[in-house]
Amino acid sequence: MTEKLFGLRGRAAALMVALLICLGLGNAPVLAAERENLIIGQSADITSFDPTELRMGTYVLTHLLYNSLIRLDANGRPQPELAQSWSRSDEGKTLTLKLVTGVTFHDGRPLTSRDVAFSLNYARDPANGANILPLAKTLQAIETPDDQTVVLRLNGASDAIFDLLDLAFIIDGSQPKKIKTAGNGTGPYKLSRYEPGQEAVFVRNENYWAARPALKKITIKIIPDQQSGVMQLRAGTVDFLPSLDREAAEQLASAGFATGVATGEGRVLDITLNTVSPPLNKPEVRRAIGLALDRARIAHDIAGPAAQVKCLPWPGFSQRESAGHEHDCAYDLAKAKQLIEQAGATGAPVSIMSRSQSEPQIGAMAQVLQSALQQIGLQASIVELSEAAYISRFRKGDFQLAAHVYGRAGRGPSAILLSAVIFRATDNLAGINSRQYRDDVALVTSQPAGPATDRAWQSIDQFMLDENWVLPVATLPVLWASAQGLSGVGFNLDGMPILDQARFVK
Repeated sequence: MTEKLFGLRGRAAALMVALLICLGLGNAPVLAAERENLIIGQSADITSFDPTELRMGTYVLTHLLYNSLIRLDANGRPQPELAQSWSRSDEGKTLTLKLVTGVTFHDGRPLTSRDVAFSLNYARDPANGANILPLAKTLQAIETPDDQTVVLRLNGASDAIFDLLDLAFIIDGSQPKKIKTAGNGTGPYKLSRYEPGQEAVFVRNENYWAARPALKKITIKIIPDQQSGVMQLRAGTVDFLPSLDREAAEQLASAGFATGVATGEGRVLDITLNTVSPPLNKPEVRRAIGLALDRARIAHDIAGPAAQVKCLPWPGFSQRESAGHEHDCAYDLAKAKQLIEQAGATGAPVSIMSRSQSEPQIGAMAQVLQSALQQIGLQASIVELSEAAYISRFRKGDFQLAAHVYGRAGRGPSAILLSAVIFRATDNLAGINSRQYRDDVALVTSQPAGPATDRAWQSIDQFMLDENWVLPVATLPVLWASAQGLSGVGFNLDGMPILDQARFVK
């Protein structure tokens, strides 16, 4: 009966199949009929085609329409993209890039170094590149001696420049007023049609400068409700869901769909503490809260089996920066209770800010933390807020404890220090004010790796473990699901899908 329904057209067929699934009559994975077309279900609406915004609505389309200068691989090492090669001066403050030849924008105009300079300067403008502005500030000047050469003068010699070049996508500098609406990039697909709130259709770029994509057409359907996306995947009206929670992924895996981890370390659950607000102004109280955190339980029960416990914010490939401290976060309720008593904080009220409606894992972690704090003698309560209210208060430092999640956690340590507001050394929203920490951060984010930066990283690690203003808890893997037969899907370090090699196989 299901096969006959797929011969029908229109919304009625999809609704009838979805009804069968709800009744338990159509649980087998269904492959889409058109093998050269891919349909993606996405929850966030597309409000702009500007890749510099790096919003959830642009996460899928960015790598369809645009290219970056380099791509960082799974170990954070730069690989060629629009920059086919590069060289760095001995002191590390000048980076010279040679562009791939024969690259054109979707409208046929050749890419030149001037477009690269425009794109990087566009990202340096606070009005445009707010999400990567701290990384963009590593640029001091941009020179274009010829059409295929870009020379970057840097403020320091940190490898964070490669995180910037991975995230700063190259846009059409000749039409600045159309950046948000035209989507004119150099990427493997071109924008064909866009219906706000409904879908965007992309067709293969037949003049793509690299290997021609296998798929002829990719459609992004806006499906605000995750369960609706799951039902459409099971009905065969959607082929790929790039972002799912743990329960949905497990449900689809048990039904025979392909599932996996887009990025294991792109996001991290953490607890951020306001060190100015009593009793959190006492280091022993913050230490007690760290000891009361059952990270292993939160990682397994809330973040999922693929999650990893975190003591420090650095990714797994950054062993040099976390050397000797990877597992320096103990779980000891008895010791935590003793510290609370020594601090004279027994019975002190503390509030945990949460936003479980927009991020269920944050709410679940807040509940675990509340129970733990009550066990060690604190009167803990949870303050549930809307996403907008939470973000507003968090940015003002208007909280005691915040159940939180920070992104771009799989990037290099210097990039994390520069881009994650909870770790910044100046104007720290948690109230941390340390000259030594400021000096150490300034050193590691401006100098190449060596004995001096190794010492500074050790100092930063120890300061974080002693002061406990941010308690990394566990990675929050970004999960995906697809119909069987879809292969060649890649992801960047933040979990953004890369579909230039995607194809259906029998």
